[in-house]
Amino acid sequence: MGDGVTGRGLRHDALLYADDHDYLDAITAFVAAGRAADEPVLVAVPAYRLGQVGTALGAFAGVTLADMSAIGRNPAAIIPTALRDFVHRFPGRRLRIVGESLWPGRRPAAYRHCVEHEAMINLALPAYPVSVLCLFDRSRLPADALADVGRTHPVVRSGALARPSAGYQQPETVLAGCAEPLPPAPPDAATLRVEAAGLAALRAAVAATAVAAGLPADRVDDLQIVVTELAANAITHAGGPATARWWVAAPDELVCEISSHGTLADPLAGRIPAPASAERGRGLLLVQQLCDLVDIRTVDGGITVRVHLDLPAPAAVPAPRSAPDAAECGLAPL
Repeated sequence: MGDGVTGRGLRHDALLYADDHDYLDAITAFVAAGRAADEPVLVAVPAYRLGQVGTALGAFAGVTLADMSAIGRNPAAIIPTALRDFVHRFPGRRLRIVGESLWPGRRPAAYRHCVEHEAMINLALPAYPVSVLCLFDRSRLPADALADVGRTHPVVRSGALARPSAGYQQPETVLAGCAEPLPPAPPDAATLRVEAAGLAALRAAVAATAVAAGLPADRVDDLQIVVTELAANAITHAGGPATARWWVAAPDELVCEISSHGTLADPLAGRIPAPASAERGRGLLLVQQLCDLVDIRTVDGGITVRVHLDLPAPAAVPAPRSAPDAAECGLAPL
């Protein structure tokens, strides 16, 4: 497969693969061309792929492997952590990144967030000397997912062919299309009007629900940090109280949202770290790193940030067993 990587800034291509052989060939060719040019390479694929990819790339030095299932658990955290961290490790050098943010079997709730992530790459990294190759299974992903691949990648590759994407859209257009209204909170959601003096009460109330739902202790701490950051920012920027709601979305997640007056004009908020000299601007970045998914909506002069934390799967309950017969007890039948 021809490499086709040129230019000084971002190159963001999609690779549609057909099977495991196609997948490994594409990654190996892309990595080999990068290492021949002395370009450091990051390969971030889901955990079930790491073994075969590591074996295929074993002969190459200068390649970093990462588990996309972990670093991309929340797709919004991929750019500010894995991608930017890798870019800043090698200032002034051209780099290569292989990523698979959307794979068959990934939970449906993450899908739209993956589309947003792919569009955000075009906003967040345009001036960086980095070539990004994003992998998508054309045989198992649905047609609408493949259409979104074309909307978010300027170039689409398949086998040895690379062509400009006829369906490519500007990132702002893609992001606007992803910003569907959030479903309303359920009628039984806990609700609290929060002012600056009430942050401790909010933390305690949310933590009580989280503990009862089985959220591990360290994740309860994360959730308390998240609601404090969101509520404090909402109160500060709105100049008045915020509204907090939280509920257990059976059977597998805890949801919390903070609503207030205000807007969020910067689509990269929470994706690009604030400068070291800035006094503020790190709260939403922290929220993205601590949560499993984050939805942000601005409607009619109001802003809502809704966060999702996964609950652990319930322990399996052994099926009831009938009393053992004589043979099972090691006794001879009468």
